[in-house]
Amino acid sequence: MTAFCLDIHARYQCQHAGACCESWSVPAEPQVIDLVREHKVRRDGVTGEMFLSSPAEDGTRKWTVARDDRGECVFFERDRGRLCLIHRALGSDALPSACRHFPRKIVIDQRGTLISLSHFCPTAAATLLAPGTLSIVEALPPLRLSGPIEGLDASDALPPLVRPGLLCDIQGYDEWERAGTSVFARPDLGFEACLDIVAAATESIRGWKPGGEPLADRVRASFHTAFGSTATRNWSPSCAIERVRSLTIGEVGDDLTTIEAFDEKWDDYPGRHVDWFNAGMKNYLAARLFANWIAYQGRGLRTIVEWLRTCAAVVGHELLRRSPESATAPDAPSFIEAVRRADLLLLHVLDSASFARHAATLEAVS
Repeated sequence: MTAFCLDIHARYQCQHAGACCESWSVPAEPQVIDLVREHKVRRDGVTGEMFLSSPAEDGTRKWTVARDDRGECVFFERDRGRLCLIHRALGSDALPSACRHFPRKIVIDQRGTLISLSHFCPTAAATLLAPGTLSIVEALPPLRLSGPIEGLDASDALPPLVRPGLLCDIQGYDEWERAGTSVFARPDLGFEACLDIVAAATESIRGWKPGGEPLADRVRASFHTAFGSTATRNWSPSCAIERVRSLTIGEVGDDLTTIEAFDEKWDDYPGRHVDWFNAGMKNYLAARLFANWIAYQGRGLRTIVEWLRTCAAVVGHELLRRSPESATAPDAPSFIEAVRRADLLLLHVLDSASFARHAATLEAVS
């Protein structure tokens, strides 16, 4: 099947930043364990077990890659090019599936394989500020992997919902995703204005009924008339942060500590008036729109808009958490770090299906 990605991600290639090797325990498939043991792959100075097992709910054993006394993967060679020893010794096909796919976030549906990236990876995050466009292009190697691809497999699923009780057709949904991406590509608009336009167009599209104009035509007309729209409902970034906090409680530390007057501070954030900051935010939001899982887990297009606004709010929270009284625009490293922390939380801690269920009440509001 054809694979697609955003142009800003098309040239992604691992630069061995090592963030993925430092941060979490990785599931290990039996074939990975067998290969490592067969070839006696072991990092110098590491003793003890290379893989750890624990009981799974079905009575079998589940395996994870062990971590050293610094909390890092036992195969991570920090002092030898920040490389993975399994990758270096046995090749990328021998890696655990989670490592082989990271930082890709993949949806497989009737259109083909859609690949976005988690910007927790520093190399992926850097693409947000690099030259490129938000056009949707064919994904080629090394971004497109050979062999089995894992992600959200919706190839046999019904298309996403327009609203509860009404399905999109796949052409109509594809037009909506592409139209939203095109809005974020507008160089003359700030990221908040783009969100307002996507939201306004979506509200119009929710009124579509089968039997008349094709959904794709309604999408195009709605986005055409939505330019210049402002927020049509009272939306609170702090409420979005509270939703994420409630869904991740006990899994993160103080990352979502309440920021006094957060809504006002984020609304007045100096970065909103800086071109590079708006470009980076628009690239980020387009990446969270393209190949998003919420489309197939939620109850309508409005839930995806809520997801996008929440992603923007979490980046804002990360920026203000570090500089709560800042009166100056951020620098690029601060923005990159905020985006990295946001995607760590939103893509790797938060359960997107739980977010979709929690946001379902929004779809019932007329």
